[in-house]
Amino acid sequence: MIGSQNNQQHTFQEYLLLDYVQRMEARKYDHRAVHLHLSRLKPFHCRDYHIRVATNTFESYVKLYVGRIFVLSNNDLIFIWKDKSIADVEPAVDTLKYLFRDDPLSHNESEETGFCTWYNLANEYQEMAVLAEDLNERAKKKQIELRQTQNSVPDTMPIDANNLAQLEETIATADLGGHVKQQPVCVIRPNMDEPVPVFDEFFVSIAELRDALLPNINLASNRWLFQHLTEVLDKRMLNYLGQRTFRTHASSFSINMNLCTLKETDFQLFDERVARGWQGNIVIELNQVDLFANLELYIGMCDDLHDKGYRLLVDNLTAESLSFVDRARLKADFIKLAWRPEMTDTVIRSKYKELDTVVQKVGRERVIMCRCDSPTAIRFGWELGVTLFQGRFVDQRLAQIRRKKRQAQVKKAQAIAKAAG
Repeated sequence: MIGSQNNQQHTFQEYLLLDYVQRMEARKYDHRAVHLHLSRLKPFHCRDYHIRVATNTFESYVKLYVGRIFVLSNNDLIFIWKDKSIADVEPAVDTLKYLFRDDPLSHNESEETGFCTWYNLANEYQEMAVLAEDLNERAKKKQIELRQTQNSVPDTMPIDANNLAQLEETIATADLGGHVKQQPVCVIRPNMDEPVPVFDEFFVSIAELRDALLPNINLASNRWLFQHLTEVLDKRMLNYLGQRTFRTHASSFSINMNLCTLKETDFQLFDERVARGWQGNIVIELNQVDLFANLELYIGMCDDLHDKGYRLLVDNLTAESLSFVDRARLKADFIKLAWRPEMTDTVIRSKYKELDTVVQKVGRERVIMCRCDSPTAIRFGWELGVTLFQGRFVDQRLAQIRRKKRQAQVKKAQAIAKAAG
């Protein structure tokens, strides 16, 4: 699947990469990868012919080293293999550098802007996972933009009782391991060198799960059937966390739950198997629509949940809806304010003082700015006095810091070895 083929196929490659990387987490220690940034080549060096030659260069390595090669929508290549060292694959990369020797990129050895990036997944798995998620998101956005320009409408069917039963059965038997995502909430202050994780959120992207299992179903067509589906997914998530050993960046973690799920046997089993023995906090994230639609149920449960040690979070509030939420009266420990790029126009200019007052009332230390995909989002949060952030930019920043620390450790070890020798 290379340059001339359609964008939907490319998106499938990005999804396959993400799925492959997520599934290999438990066996990452004997794997390595190289990301060839062919998209950085000059246009006349990045034609379909060149991409085919580059792909063919790795075909023998795929069989020889039990590898997988992914050709992305931007013409980048990612090759992942096991057992063999990076040195064993360097000849293939050198061949490609020779192929593109007239392009300045082939002489650029920089990790940030160069021809390729190497990964030892034993200690750089998180960087590869973040990269795969980011590439998948970019490819999906590109496909959506293409559909919009072509005025095309996805060929989907509305969700009904029949395909809901099919999807529910599929979810009940599917391995969620490849679909469970983990994203940290971090403290970031202007004078801090690096983000400090506070807790990790575990969640399943229903859209991606739908794409993988029943891509022709429009989940948004029936709100109540969709709600039922999320309740089924709640139980699977609780079961998943109850039966697996999982690691977090911090001692605490959060899960998204429907209120009605918290009354079910599945949650009671989770409480017995995981929560009672967990050393940190467990935060329950509640959708604002679900909370206010079942406010009486929530009020009757929140004290009991607090007594058991849980923390409560009202999820995904907008700048507009934040003013309608009284965190103290709801006895919620945190609220999440969703970042949107247009907030810099519509809020800072005309509503900044109003939002600043609302955030102060909520408690600046209790507000988490989520969906932060740029430094602008962080700076906006700082202007409001917010110090808790979550999003792809935070993930990328953590991955960069870990990479630099490992590189520094390697250089130090090399210097010590050189001095000793």
